[in-house]
Amino acid sequence: MATAVPGSSAALRLAQTKALGPLASARNGLRRLLGPRLLHDPFLVYTASLAPIALIVAIVSGRPQDLVVVGVLSPIFVGTQAILGLIPARVRPMTPLGWSFLRLATALLYVAGLAALVGGANQPLASLYLAVVVAAAALGTRQAVVIGALASLVYLAPELARPGSDSYVALRGLALAGVSIVVAIGTRRLVMAVERTTRDLRSAMVSERRRSRQIAGMEAVSRLLVSDVATPGLLDGALGILVEQFGYHYVSIYLMNGDRAELGAQRGYDQPPEWFDGSSGIVGRAMRNHEVVHVSDVQSDPDYIAVYDGVVSEVCAPLMVGDQFLGFVNVEARQLLDRTDRDVVATLADRVATVVAIRRAREDIAERAAVFSALHQFTEAVSATLDLNRLAAVLVEATGKVIPADIVAFTILDRETGRYLLRGATDVDESMLGREVRPGESLAGRAIRDRAVVIVDHFGNDQLPASLRGVRDLPDSLGAGIPLVRDSVVVGAMSLVRLDRTNVFRPIELEAMELLAGHAALAIANAFLHAEVEQLAVRDPLTGLFNRRHFDEALERVLATWRRATPEERRPVAIITFDLDHFGQFNKQHGHQIGDEVLRSFAGVLLRRFRASDLLARLGAEEFVVVLEGATRDDAVRVADDVRIELARQEVRSDDGEQLTVTVSAGCAQVDEGDPSREQLLRTADVALFMAKRAGRDRVVAA
Repeated sequence: MATAVPGSSAALRLAQTKALGPLASARNGLRRLLGPRLLHDPFLVYTASLAPIALIVAIVSGRPQDLVVVGVLSPIFVGTQAILGLIPARVRPMTPLGWSFLRLATALLYVAGLAALVGGANQPLASLYLAVVVAAAALGTRQAVVIGALASLVYLAPELARPGSDSYVALRGLALAGVSIVVAIGTRRLVMAVERTTRDLRSAMVSERRRSRQIAGMEAVSRLLVSDVATPGLLDGALGILVEQFGYHYVSIYLMNGDRAELGAQRGYDQPPEWFDGSSGIVGRAMRNHEVVHVSDVQSDPDYIAVYDGVVSEVCAPLMVGDQFLGFVNVEARQLLDRTDRDVVATLADRVATVVAIRRAREDIAERAAVFSALHQFTEAVSATLDLNRLAAVLVEATGKVIPADIVAFTILDRETGRYLLRGATDVDESMLGREVRPGESLAGRAIRDRAVVIVDHFGNDQLPASLRGVRDLPDSLGAGIPLVRDSVVVGAMSLVRLDRTNVFRPIELEAMELLAGHAALAIANAFLHAEVEQLAVRDPLTGLFNRRHFDEALERVLATWRRATPEERRPVAIITFDLDHFGQFNKQHGHQIGDEVLRSFAGVLLRRFRASDLLARLGAEEFVVVLEGATRDDAVRVADDVRIELARQEVRSDDGEQLTVTVSAGCAQVDEGDPSREQLLRTADVALFMAKRAGRDRVVAA
């Protein structure tokens, strides 16, 4: 007696499943392989759909032989269609058109057999020819014509073989053939209309999907562009979206720099051109006309310049902001670019132009801010000194921080001589300073002469001032001369030289030159004014000699230096005091104008006779003093006597032309080593002068 084992049924099913698994998998795989192909085979579907109709007619006819015919023919022809449907296209022995005729002919033979053998002489299945003709019409016009003709011939062949036949079968055949033709034509027209509608719908759907992708792409580009200024990396990212979203092959953005467009970003090119000047190509046409250029077929465009093989279309859109041309976006593709592509590139160009304009505006603002900040520092620097010699060096240094240049030089007016002298320059020997620059010479001389900014593209050695030629070897350079004008007076000129001629002066730098020139001219005028004030403070306005205040301070410095020196190092210091004889009476008798003329004449004698290193001063109305370093008292007596004699020879005439005689008395002294003070020295000289007066005047006495 058998014992039941729990779970034995489940175990058995599991064992059966494992045993049949490979077979079931193979069957399922075969079903998956054959099912979709056969179910979607139209020829098999047409042929198989005829079998149920034939079977129903055979059953209704009541003829057993009809069932046998249907049972035999249907598997043969349906199986044949299935076998033909399984043959891959790559191994078929004929073209797709010939293959379709073969499949339709198989269905036609099936119908011909059914029509001839089922239902007797009435041929009730002859209407199935219409189904085959309709199927042929659905495939194409040629199929419809050929299969329709064959169907008619097959159906009418028996009757046509009997001339003069008027049987109803023949008449029905003729009608059926005519109906077949009409149905084939109508079916084909309907199928063509459906196909056309389908194509249009598919094209619209493709266009709409493409448009959606383009809109999405442009939104992505817009988000990217507004995220920051148009840096090269940002532009490259925008081009990357074009390549990925729209499938363009060669895209590039060029931005204007001067008179040519330079590469800003590109995708797809191995070695793209670095710049365009607008003289040739489709790009050149866009640069010249400032309009979008869309060339569907580049081979038909005479301006097209081939760079890569396979390019079919090109679109070049300018970057425009108002009337300003900023560059262009160029797209070359190996597929046809249509109106939609043109609009996409034009839209991208508009957005890139806006971003580029914003970036340049920011750069311009930042550049101007930097220039004005440098100008502020320039003003502070040049305002910090009123000494003319120091000012020239400050101007040179401060100018180079505002406008970069390899050479900066300042030529400044010498008011005493009216000449223009080089007062400061970069990399120049001190011995060169003070040399004259004549109006019309070099950059500075031309700016002084023309009172205008002078730009020289080729500035070299032959254009240097005559006084500076041979000082240095100057290559062919770019130079600028800017006049320094204050109160309609040209007080000097600023010169800038760049050794790299391609580094042209930008518009902002040209503006800065004029601002610098204004500040520099003001600083020089202030230095002139300061020098005048200083001169008025230390010089006698009538004679131009130092006044008593400056004399006292200067004499103290001389004596302090003498005292600091060792006895061996000390040089003698002598002093001479002059006093015009009877000058008060002379003024009363001849007037102050003649008296002033005498004072100026005597000052001229002193200036001519004494050294530039000697200290000359007017102490009072007619009293003068001279300090001679390195001279003894005897030296002073000799020189003083020369002055006395020269004054006596001066021609002085009264208002009525009378020759007047003017004499002078002088007292000489030398620093006392026991009491080397200013008071002692002046007191000793005054004693000597008093002795000369008491001795009859017009003489020199030493004490």
